[in-house]
Amino acid sequence: ARPIAVRLDESGFRPEEFARAFDGPAPRAVILQPRAHNPTGASLGAARVRELAAILRSYPALIIEDDHSAGIATTPLRSLAARFPDRGVYIRSYSKSHGADLRLAVAGGPAALLDPVVERRMLGPGWSSRLLQRVLLTMLHDAGARAAVAGARLEYRRRATVLRRALARHDVVVAAGDGINVWLPVSDENAAMISLAAAGIKAAPGGPFEAGEQPAGDHLRLTLGALGDTDIAWLAAELAAAATATPTYRRIRRS
Repeated sequence: ARPIAVRLDESGFRPEEFARAFDGPAPRAVILQPRAHNPTGASLGAARVRELAAILRSYPALIIEDDHSAGIATTPLRSLAARFPDRGVYIRSYSKSHGADLRLAVAGGPAALLDPVVERRMLGPGWSSRLLQRVLLTMLHDAGARAAVAGARLEYRRRATVLRRALARHDVVVAAGDGINVWLPVSDENAAMISLAAAGIKAAPGGPFEAGEQPAGDHLRLTLGALGDTDIAWLAAELAAAATATPTYRRIRRS
């Protein structure tokens, strides 16, 4: 498969970019995250779903939705796959909401698409642990576990809001998003990583998340899972310094 990158804004795929992806040979599948996009935090808006659906009506592409942050995302689900039930597959995973060790997901869609997947996973290394399935089922019905997930959802939202406001006081603007990640714009990815490493802060480089050949700019992905209130002011100052850090030297490639 050859990926075709589509740029995002805060409401998901940009319609004009999405339509341009269908120029030439039409894509066979559209893969998207309907909310709390990793790493940007973007979520589909209702109007955006209608715009994208209008484009898809002219093409028979399969639609695969990866709702990886269901449970801890505060944005309501707005599904593009649901508008095309004969060729839409919705996947909801529980690793972020109920525990990284679960590695479980459920999928919904037409039998013609899902039955072959079920048959391939019945035997072999791809099977899902029955024990873990029972653990997840118990948590989904347990009042305490449900309350814990609901509390985590609100706490992640609060942490992200507090961090964005702290960064804004340093004139660092981060786009609003959902989920546990913050997509931090920086002047230079490598310099920013070095600056944060010197302060003992771990972050993910943005480059591996880019599907296109020419990203609009450099970024880092920050994850809020272990963020505490006592860290915010110090962390925002370090992030602001990293965002403007520049390389101490440039590598010159000799021909």
